[in-house]
Amino acid sequence: MASVAENLEIIREQISLIAKGRNIQIVGVTKHQPLEKIKEVIASGVNLLAVNYAQEGDELRLAIDNESIEWHFIGHIQSRKVKYLTDYDCVQSLDRWEIAEDLNARLDNIKKVMRVLVEVNIGREVRKSGIAPEKLGQFLDRVSDLKNLKLVGLMAMPPMLHPVEDRRVYFKEMYQLYQKYRTEYSFEILSMGTSDDYLLAIQEGSTMVRLGTCLFGRRSF
Repeated sequence: MASVAENLEIIREQISLIAKGRNIQIVGVTKHQPLEKIKEVIASGVNLLAVNYAQEGDELRLAIDNESIEWHFIGHIQSRKVKYLTDYDCVQSLDRWEIAEDLNARLDNIKKVMRVLVEVNIGREVRKSGIAPEKLGQFLDRVSDLKNLKLVGLMAMPPMLHPVEDRRVYFKEMYQLYQKYRTEYSFEILSMGTSDDYLLAIQEGSTMVRLGTCLFGRRSF
C-alpha cells in the first residue's frame, strides 16, 4: 500500500499535467480518517484540511494543535450547529439565508470576518444541499451585504454519475457560473472535484479539489 507522501506525489504530478501552470489547491478531507493519517498528510505538505461534521473539527484542532493549518468546513450546515462554525477559517457549504444571517451575527460578536463559499446544487438534485443555479445571483447579492462573511467563491458536488466522464457537463456549468460572478464578487476559488473526478474537474476550471481516499488511502472499515 502506498504511503500518504507517495499518494500526494502522484496526485501533484497528475495535476501538473492537467492544470498547465494554474495553481490548484489541495484540501485533505478528514472524514473518518485516523489521527495518524491526518498527521501524515500534514507532514507531507498539505496545510488545508476539511471537516464534514462541525464538532469533529474542534476535536481535531485540539489534537493536531498546528496554527499553520487552514480549516475548512464542507458538510451540510444544520441550524443548531452554526455555533460550532465560528472557529473555522472557511465555510464552503453556505446555502441558506437563515444560516448566513446566524453565522454573520455570531462572527460579529467575536469581531471576525470569515471567508465563505456558496454551495451550488449544480445537478438540481432533490436530496442534495445547495442553492439552485437559477437562484444563485439573488443569494450572492444578499450574502454580500453581510459584513462578517467574505464571499470568495463557489463549491459544488456533481451527481455521482458513472462513467465519471458524464459529470463533465456539470463541471462545465459550474465554471460558467463562476465566471459569471467572478468579477463582481472578486471570486478566487472554484471548489469542485473529489477523489474519483478531480482531474476532470481541473480540466473544466476547478481551482480547488477536495481529496479523501486518493490522498489518505482507503479506510480500513
